[in-house]
Amino acid sequence: MTIPIRNLFYLLSYVWDVDWEMEWSAINADKCGDPLNLLTKILTISTDRIIRRGLDRGYKDVSEEMFGVRGRIDMANTIKRNGFANARLTCNFEELDYSVLHNQIIKTTLVNLSHANGLDKALREEVLDLTHRLKAIEPIELSQNAFSKVRFHSNIRNYRLPLAVSKLIYDQLMPSRETGKYQFVNFTEEKLHAIFEKFVFKYYEKHLNQTIYTGIKSDTVSWQDTYFEEGIDDFLPVMKTDVSLFNNESKLVVECKFYESALQSRRINGKELRETFISNHLYQLFAYLKNLEIKNNKVISGLILYPENGKKISSVYSMHGHKVSIKTINLDSSPQEINDAMLACLTPFRTMAIN
Repeated sequence: MTIPIRNLFYLLSYVWDVDWEMEWSAINADKCGDPLNLLTKILTISTDRIIRRGLDRGYKDVSEEMFGVRGRIDMANTIKRNGFANARLTCNFEELDYSVLHNQIIKTTLVNLSHANGLDKALREEVLDLTHRLKAIEPIELSQNAFSKVRFHSNIRNYRLPLAVSKLIYDQLMPSRETGKYQFVNFTEEKLHAIFEKFVFKYYEKHLNQTIYTGIKSDTVSWQDTYFEEGIDDFLPVMKTDVSLFNNESKLVVECKFYESALQSRRINGKELRETFISNHLYQLFAYLKNLEIKNNKVISGLILYPENGKKISSVYSMHGHKVSIKTINLDSSPQEINDAMLACLTPFRTMAIN
């Protein structure tokens, strides 16, 4: 399953917490063609902005031989190099430098993109221009650990977007068979699932005031009235909701499933039976609802969301006292239509209250 470029940007704008309408005119995502060129365009625009506003700098430890004193004298290395006889002291000091981790990540990502197959010619020129403007920054070896080490503070709040884009590019950019070249790998179903799930959470978080709910979180659900009695070990899995919307009286568990279809079919004796909803998804949601019902003195309801793939689904059930809705969202429609559909998914739960 694929998501149109325009709508991929719309989903990512929520994931990255940026104003998609404001960014849309600058990025012109319709002309980007594919995810590689879309992400590169977002990175070039956001990097240009932080350069114009002024790159962040940080203090870097420096050890240097010099005439005179700066910072602290490194006695051990000064003696080792016979510095006192030559009147050259080894000094350790801090110096403001542009080669801080967040700048290095962006610079290295741009360098790698300049060698990526499939990048638009004009966009490659923009990437090369930016790498030249960042020539004072030393590139690094990118890794998951490098991204996790970045600590955001008020001085680098404008770095959130380019670093988020850089991380997504890093995940998808693989070494090519051609020496020194990179190949952008299309998003896997797993990656699109993660984007879809994060979009749903961020969407409802941003538009919470348009719902009946006052809070949003991801619940970790423990098994209620369940005790380990005997055996080698306790292997019960941890239950964690994708999204939990709540107020004083009710809670709605939203599960996001990025599947080709919301339906399954089986064959018995060579005959295909009628399609049904995917059993495991219903079992999972039902387990969440029953355990949350014991834990919370609230009305507990459930919603399973799928991307629409040619067949619109909109079903509402009452299951053991729980209202459960199964719906599809058409990610091939306009952003405004997606917005309206996301809010409409909550309509069946507007009147939920404790009896």
